[in-house]
Amino acid sequence: MKPLGALLGNAALRPVLVIWGFGYLLVDIFVYLMGRMPLGVSSVASIPLFILGVTYTLLLEWTRQRLRDRPSWIRWGGLGAALMLATAVHSFFDLYYFKWLAIAVVPDWQRWAMDITPERIFTVGLLYLWTFCLALTLLWAAGVGGAAERAAARATLFKAEKQRAEAAALRLQLNPHFLFNTLNSISSLVTLDRKAEAETMIDQLAGFLRASLESDPMADVPLARELDTIEAYLGIEAARFGERLSIEVDVADAAMAAMVPNFILQPLVENAIKHGVAAQRGEATLRVSAVAEGEELVLSVVNRATTGDSPDPAGAGGHGRKGIGLMNIRQRLRISYGERASLDTRAVDDGFVATIRLPLQLSRIDRAAA
Repeated sequence: MKPLGALLGNAALRPVLVIWGFGYLLVDIFVYLMGRMPLGVSSVASIPLFILGVTYTLLLEWTRQRLRDRPSWIRWGGLGAALMLATAVHSFFDLYYFKWLAIAVVPDWQRWAMDITPERIFTVGLLYLWTFCLALTLLWAAGVGGAAERAAARATLFKAEKQRAEAAALRLQLNPHFLFNTLNSISSLVTLDRKAEAETMIDQLAGFLRASLESDPMADVPLARELDTIEAYLGIEAARFGERLSIEVDVADAAMAAMVPNFILQPLVENAIKHGVAAQRGEATLRVSAVAEGEELVLSVVNRATTGDSPDPAGAGGHGRKGIGLMNIRQRLRISYGERASLDTRAVDDGFVATIRLPLQLSRIDRAAA
């Protein structure tokens, strides 16, 4: 239920004010054409009636709000009684207000204002009843429209929160697998009494986890920050594989300020390590690149066998573990960009290439500098 003050601030009242004002303007024109008074005089004289009419409308709407949750017979009966009472009070005030003006202020009006016949009472009452009903209908329609807008806004908010929760779940699915591999590697190094390498990997893991935990997993971040996280991750893998792994990072300066989903590259790099380095005996090269092409940002992760057997193309494509990493990336891109972003994977003779295309969006700082 809305208090009367809230109704006064309702934007739906503006049409109601127009209705009452337009109604008294029509009366002004009508009485002018009948020769009763000069044009504009009736409108000025009707200002108290106009104020009362709007006030009665607010009271009727307040009554309707109070009876909204009552049984229908109480709701409609109570509103109907209030409507008839407001019509009767306003009609008789109109008739006797002009009669008083005729006696006390404008004697020329006595020839028509003093004649309060049943026909005149019926006509005035019918006009006010119609005005009240129209005003209430507009208030009701405005309330329904406002409720629909609020429901639509809530639905939009719920949809956004659902997408955020879904994307967060997809993002967090990637960490357990990586942590298992890293801890298993550290355990192996300790078992082999390679303590210095184990300590290095622990330090690298701490740096990676710090970068992961201190950032919002759902926020877009500049590509430069994403690359810092990837380099922390690759530091762990470099400690694990040693000289078997060569790492290349080639990112154009213009792409550094581009905004990307947080941790969007990590599963691609993890796939490249798992299927392109760990799956073979020889050396391998992992290359991460980014370039701005028109209105698109193109991110690529390429793993190639330098010596030894080529990586397994099927495994590099993410078919192991049902391709959870690649599937999550595609879902995150769909949530954030719809059809404007894509992930393509393809096998080459000596390795595998994964390419992400997404809209080029610069950070606010970079836009301001531009």
